[in-house]
Amino acid sequence: MIRRAATLFVITFFCLSNAAFAQRSRTFTAPSPSPIPSAPIPAPDKTRGQTEWNFVPLSATHADEFVADHPTYDGRGVIIFIFDTGVDPGVPGLLTTTEGTRKVIDVRDYSGTGDVPYIPAVRVGDELQVNGQTVLRGLNAIDVHPADGHYYYAALNEQRYQNGLRDLNFDGNDTDIFGILVYEDSDGHYAAYVDSDGDHDLSDEHKVTDYHEHFDTFAFHTSDTLASEGRTLTGAVNIYPDRHIVSVYFDDGSHGTHVAGIASGHTIDNEPGFNGVAPGAQIVAIKFADNNAGGVTVTGSMQRAFLDAAAMADTQSKPVVVNMSFGIGNELEGQAEMDKWLDSLLTATPNLTVCVAAGNEGPGLSSIGLPGSASGVIASAAGLPVAAARDLYRLYTTHPLIFDFSSRGGELAKPDLVSPGTAVSTVPDYVESDRYNGTSMASPYTAGCAALLLSAMRQEFPSWKTNAFEIKRAMELSAEHIQGATPLDEGYGMIAVPAAFELLSHWERTGYIPAAATIEAEIPTITRTGTAAYFRAGNYPSNGDHETFTVDLGEPATATARERAIGMQAFDLVSDAPWMSPVEASIYRRGSGPMYIDVRYNSKLLEKPGLYCGRIWAYPKGTPHSHANAVFELVNSIAIPHTFSDANHYRSQLTSIKLAPGDLDREFFTIPPGAASVKLTLSTQDPKRGCMASVFDNDGKEFSRLSISDGSQLRSSSIFIQGQGVTPGVWEVDLSRTMVSEDNGPMEANLTVQIQPLDIETLAGGTANNGDATIRATLANPSVLTFDARADGEIAGYERTIDTFITTGDAFQLPFTAHPGERGAIFDVSLPKEDWDLVTDIACQIVRPDSSTVFNSAFDYRTKTVPVFFDASEDDSGASADTTKYTLLIRPALALPDRPQPWHLHIVEYRYLEHGMYLPAVPERVFLPPYQEMTCTLESDHPALAVPDGYRLFGTFNLHERNEDIIRLPVRW
Repeated sequence: MIRRAATLFVITFFCLSNAAFAQRSRTFTAPSPSPIPSAPIPAPDKTRGQTEWNFVPLSATHADEFVADHPTYDGRGVIIFIFDTGVDPGVPGLLTTTEGTRKVIDVRDYSGTGDVPYIPAVRVGDELQVNGQTVLRGLNAIDVHPADGHYYYAALNEQRYQNGLRDLNFDGNDTDIFGILVYEDSDGHYAAYVDSDGDHDLSDEHKVTDYHEHFDTFAFHTSDTLASEGRTLTGAVNIYPDRHIVSVYFDDGSHGTHVAGIASGHTIDNEPGFNGVAPGAQIVAIKFADNNAGGVTVTGSMQRAFLDAAAMADTQSKPVVVNMSFGIGNELEGQAEMDKWLDSLLTATPNLTVCVAAGNEGPGLSSIGLPGSASGVIASAAGLPVAAARDLYRLYTTHPLIFDFSSRGGELAKPDLVSPGTAVSTVPDYVESDRYNGTSMASPYTAGCAALLLSAMRQEFPSWKTNAFEIKRAMELSAEHIQGATPLDEGYGMIAVPAAFELLSHWERTGYIPAAATIEAEIPTITRTGTAAYFRAGNYPSNGDHETFTVDLGEPATATARERAIGMQAFDLVSDAPWMSPVEASIYRRGSGPMYIDVRYNSKLLEKPGLYCGRIWAYPKGTPHSHANAVFELVNSIAIPHTFSDANHYRSQLTSIKLAPGDLDREFFTIPPGAASVKLTLSTQDPKRGCMASVFDNDGKEFSRLSISDGSQLRSSSIFIQGQGVTPGVWEVDLSRTMVSEDNGPMEANLTVQIQPLDIETLAGGTANNGDATIRATLANPSVLTFDARADGEIAGYERTIDTFITTGDAFQLPFTAHPGERGAIFDVSLPKEDWDLVTDIACQIVRPDSSTVFNSAFDYRTKTVPVFFDASEDDSGASADTTKYTLLIRPALALPDRPQPWHLHIVEYRYLEHGMYLPAVPERVFLPPYQEMTCTLESDHPALAVPDGYRLFGTFNLHERNEDIIRLPVRW
């Protein structure tokens, strides 16, 4: 993903109506596929005498073997759309296809970051003038004669990119202005000259027209090659006379260029044989991300890009594949406006194949990003193949791994597939690093595999009608399982291109068309439905209760209306896990309508804490129970947590957890309401090897991490979570080895989780009669353990809360300045989950008056913490030395701009003082035997601080335990 799918860089199941089957040239009557042999497909001969390039690890999916066996099935005849930061069409590897044709056939900027208005200008001899001022010269040399006699001028100012690439021509400053001459070169047609070196002289420039016409490009550069080190940035234009806009296109983020090379690069870096997955495919590059605001989409840019791709899929004969290595965190998986809109678009455009990054929010469960959670897209997890691990990471492993950052499923049966999530690929020549990793890299790899299959099917079967779900389904059912991975980690596994093509070919020869199933299951822990059964709190059905799946295959694709109404489809239901089983061994439906499938769980086999995950496979009656014959699958997952009580002294200690590089050990812990703090300790006796533990809350969001470095003398690491950080529910702690060592031997790690239960009431601040600040709290010990600590407190600063509904426009601005004695401010910004579902992004910046930023980022989820540090010194009058007029700017990208809705913004603004106020406690010692309570008062010995109007004091109530741990509880006055 761009921002968050490493790269994301700086970082939405499908129901196809069987009515679409009628578009086929023949009538389909069989309700199930003909059985195919269950024996594996023979491996192609790998002795081709060619160098194996593992920098784009083509052997992981056997894509290299497939193209070697079928040289013309290399993606030719397929168009891949790249939705990203832009694609540089001038770098080696993105110049031509394997047939010698142009690789990048169109470029478009929907982010608006390159849009420059042009205005009337006047030619005076060799010069172009605006309001009597010369803006460009050298017109005599370029021999410009406008058809209508009018000249126009546009100015592209580097200052607008000061929060991004800044220096477009790499001359050492970011104040250049690149003038653009726009004119009508023939009746109704426009062209331009771009002053690409910023010297205001066009005599050394060349004419450019809309890129798709003649593939015209130019290069931002400087004549001072010493300053620029020879670096350039490829540009192109699109001219929109109806809006008087010239759109200047370039990749100022590098992410999109890298992604394009993975999907379809040919002779990358001028190295023969070094190719992307589908080197014969062509590319349409859509820039939909604003790289000046952290690589965020803008309102409507994602929708507009998809509409373009769908229009091309419907209006020309070449198959179209979309790659979108982009995503943001999900709050209500599958419920976002873009998820639902995209699924409806794909249902209406069954020949459009869309590949999306699953997200980089793993390895916690329920972390698939949007729109990777849309049913109809192919969401890719990021794998690390054996050869790439060796050649790129010096890591020796016996089997492919899944990167720990790769997002996982939960209530959704996602991801769909795994592709390699690391590659060396094309980048603009101003970028030094060319190896990126992330689900951003896995998705274009999957897009390339889809292009290979589409290319092959169109050549092998000329009458075959493009069907995106067939491509997706064939890749799923032929994928190779990754050792140790569950369906929530890998979906169906690593893509295997030759096997997928064999399955597609078998279906075409036998007249079988797979049907997409709509699957729903109740998710009791979140009181809504998902596409998988997901139990996180140990409350799985028991004592005769069942989990019920609703499965709808749409209308049967039979020949007559009568058969469609009463035709039978019957299935065997087979579980692949001993702890679950379908209540019925077989099920059928007559005609159309949903089926209801009950699943029961064996509680005796679910006693050990951990993750249990498996599938129930539905095979047509009369066919072998081979995955290649499956019609639909039901994913079931149960997380059994460790619990805390008086019996274990609120402490869970796990010892000798064996970890090899790439292994993942998942542990779950039930954090009860009322816990004051949680301490986690990771340790090992191994003197050399390192490991880490990632901590995820009940919603699947990572909020803390522990690590032990390879070779470090410190063999233990602890974190102490307290106050508002202790959210009740089932936490997930994932332990893994660091993947940086050539040593692939196992190590042993230990994990201890300890809870401090403490009931605290009336924890609120006030003022005494003399104006002193006070805190009064009643503390109770609900456990069998004695609690003993020293108490004190601190006033840290003052805060205010801002609640607003945004109803006009799509941006929020909050001006602010520093107050005397402040060292900084923090804004905790949030919006409801339902409002988060309205957007594809939210940019978040703190901006100075000159538009430069001191904070430039984006929301990953619906909450964001935004810090700014002030100059805390004061001038002679006592006023703050920091007089900057800052603005907090929050700009959402609405998914559907034609359906604007008010959205709620909640902001808590904290102003932190350079020097806080200490509050001693009476009594100082908090001693609580089991089940006892006491009252403690904190009071300052001088008046409370004066606060600005509208603010209130905030601070902490601190409990210092004997082991030097400190429980810090928030207090507000």
